[in-house]
Amino acid sequence: MALTRTALRYFDEAVRQGSIRKAADHLHVASSAVNRQLLQLEEEMDVKLFERLPRGIRATAAGEVVLNYVRRWNRDAISLNRDLGALRGGVRGTIRIAASESFTDELLPRAMHELQAQFPQVDFSLISGDNHRITSQLFARDADVVLAYDVSDSLRVQVATAITSPLGVITTPDHPLTRLRQVTLDDTAPYPLIIPGTEWLQHSGLNVLLQEDNLPPRVVARAERPGMLKALVREGLGIAFLTALGVERDIEQRKLAWTRLAPGIIKPAVISLMVPRGRTPPIYAATFVDILKRELEALPRIMI
Repeated sequence: MALTRTALRYFDEAVRQGSIRKAADHLHVASSAVNRQLLQLEEEMDVKLFERLPRGIRATAAGEVVLNYVRRWNRDAISLNRDLGALRGGVRGTIRIAASESFTDELLPRAMHELQAQFPQVDFSLISGDNHRITSQLFARDADVVLAYDVSDSLRVQVATAITSPLGVITTPDHPLTRLRQVTLDDTAPYPLIIPGTEWLQHSGLNVLLQEDNLPPRVVARAERPGMLKALVREGLGIAFLTALGVERDIEQRKLAWTRLAPGIIKPAVISLMVPRGRTPPIYAATFVDILKRELEALPRIMI
């Protein structure tokens, strides 16, 4: 059976339009040509593909099966041409990223730089914020890649990879808590505490530790963004609970210190790399996801 591309295209358009005449007008060919191709297609496949109605046509069950294959072939052909073009360096594209701020200091810039070495004409659009905002971007199909903490299992997304990252206390490097190998809540009690702002805390795993009706007595500030929280700790205003991810540069430059919380106080944070479910990404986006997976899995053990 040697199906012609023309016959399949005409069949797809005729069913889409619900009429041979309308399909012919849309394809800029004679109605007789469309009709002839459809009859030939039915003969070659030896099955009835459509029903003729008083005011048009309608696909049969067999016709719907054929349509699904035709449309899948068309989508795959578009993806193939796009990916081949990308390998030739001829495709421009944008990768839309939604990520918690912790990933924007080190991990994301490294991954973006590596991708641009392979696909120099691909650019990026980056949205940063709390978990609620960035996962909403994925639901709205405005993001190709999402990096977030402690996302709900109910999210209808595809998780490319997930790792855990322990919670700890960030302090100035000369703080007394840095002498401890692990920190308990009793250890932190004497010191002023900086906590996430209400909206950030609401969508964070830290809300288990920092319940509004049971907050520690010495909360000196609420910060709406991780960068703001870290700045307040650097100035010696207080200590804060965070994962080590996003603090690594400050630790290396001895602007901050991080000490792990003792086991059993709070579950480790879960970092999820997510993509929209049911979407076939272009090759450069799929490559970027692979780079991010490798970056996450290569994080130092203190962070995961």
